[in-house]
Amino acid sequence: MHRDARVAIILLMKGILYKKEHEREFFELVHNSFGEISDYFNTIGLEVMVSENDGFAYLKNMAFDEEDEALPKLINSRELSFKVSLLCVILREKLAEFEMQSDNEIAVISAEEIVERLLVFMESEFNEIKVKREIDATVKKVEDLGFLRKIRNHENLYEIKSAIKAFVDAQWLEDFDRKMQAYKEAKQWS
Repeated sequence: MHRDARVAIILLMKGILYKKEHEREFFELVHNSFGEISDYFNTIGLEVMVSENDGFAYLKNMAFDEEDEALPKLINSRELSFKVSLLCVILREKLAEFEMQSDNEIAVISAEEIVERLLVFMESEFNEIKVKREIDATVKKVEDLGFLRKIRNHENLYEIKSAIKAFVDAQWLEDFDRKMQAYKEAKQWS
């Protein structure tokens, strides 16, 4: 196995592999060693998912038929908090707007816009310090998930990563939109 293929395997094990950040390894994964890399992960019950158009790849648990003997799940599903889910929806909607209207290479959102959009769903009377801490923790969690990245040399700007499209799809958005309306009407943040 080529060195770049082995590096691609390691990067996939760490999280989402972006073409922009690891072009050689992404090329190796998609064009030269997909079968070999895919076989490697299949032995432990993982499937390699690639979005060549959007330039990212990630791992997910394989789906097993009922007659197949399923392996234990290596990747745990995580229930996202309301705040994290809300920010993911905001980012997904912002990315969709960007793709329809912008000529820029990357989708960008400011820290101020994140705060502004989240404040709509918060109680009218709140502790400003507590809210800032909660928003910072929410942004950090979404960064850890690989959907948001602080832009170097720009204190208040974040890049919205394209992989969010694979995780926050149309059905997920539709379901969450109903929940958001209920929270918006109740002005609750939980």
